[in-house]
Amino acid sequence: MTEKQKLIEACKSLDFEKLQNLLNDNKSYIDVSKYLFLSKKKKKIDEYENLKSYENVVEGTCNHCNKGCKVYRFKAENLPSLTLYFEEKDRKVTDIYLCNAFKEDSVDKDDWNIYFSFYEEEKVDFKPSVEHLIILQRVEKAVEEFNNLEKIGLVPIEEVVHWYNKCKLLAKELELNNPFIRIKYKAYEHINSLYSEVSNLVHNFKKNDLAKNALDTYHKINSRNEKSIVKWLLENRSNLFYTLKKTEHWKETGFLILETDPNLLVDCSNYLDCFLLNDVYWKHFDEIMEKYQPTNQHIEQNGGSVEYSLESYLKLHNKYLDLL
Repeated sequence: MTEKQKLIEACKSLDFEKLQNLLNDNKSYIDVSKYLFLSKKKKKIDEYENLKSYENVVEGTCNHCNKGCKVYRFKAENLPSLTLYFEEKDRKVTDIYLCNAFKEDSVDKDDWNIYFSFYEEEKVDFKPSVEHLIILQRVEKAVEEFNNLEKIGLVPIEEVVHWYNKCKLLAKELELNNPFIRIKYKAYEHINSLYSEVSNLVHNFKKNDLAKNALDTYHKINSRNEKSIVKWLLENRSNLFYTLKKTEHWKETGFLILETDPNLLVDCSNYLDCFLLNDVYWKHFDEIMEKYQPTNQHIEQNGGSVEYSLESYLKLHNKYLDLL
């Protein structure tokens, strides 16, 4: 067997001991050390309890990075596939890559891929540029300023918002709090986590007047009149707010906990309407959804599933159609 064939067999059986022996200690794989490559791969495989080995290997071609080159997809029923490209020179495997552009003759629409990646700092040839080192200094300063907030004890919400606004330029440059962008540098993960959590608080802060108006309207209606409650729920369905961890007697004190590292005890007493609205809204929403949940007949009539929404549930029961 060639070296590649031995590696394919070891990948199919998920024999990490064999892979450890077959791969070269002095080579990098996906640009990282052999040890890191195998440990990350094993950690990802271990997330799937039933994935002990792959049942078969399908050959295809890469349709992007290594276009036209032979690629191997390791498959097991109802489990994620692993798709690999083995780079060779003189019949020796010089590198292994994940392939996300696998092309095969017979496409399996139910198939999905295992994926894992590495931070830039983890790559064997990583050398930080001067620009990167300057950004790291800015990140460290922003984190230090956030840590200083925790030392205050009870932090006014305005101070947290001020920190957020100061970080806006840095956040834009690093594309923080963007669910569609993967953080490339491990050194950015902490600031990204802080900025994302604080952004939820800032969202509530900015829309507190909207929440106040919604609560004012709520207090004017008869809460025992179901139709009035449904009307109010529908009118405010787009007014979404985030929750924070509550302290004891939070409604009286306005003290809430921002779950960051470190946690902040935040004084939200002047901006509490959005948090109060959240409680009231979801209490009534859950009650109505529970009352008008679909029957088995409803589910059968709708092809086996029903959209989870207030409008959908009410329509099934022909309730308050004049509001929908």
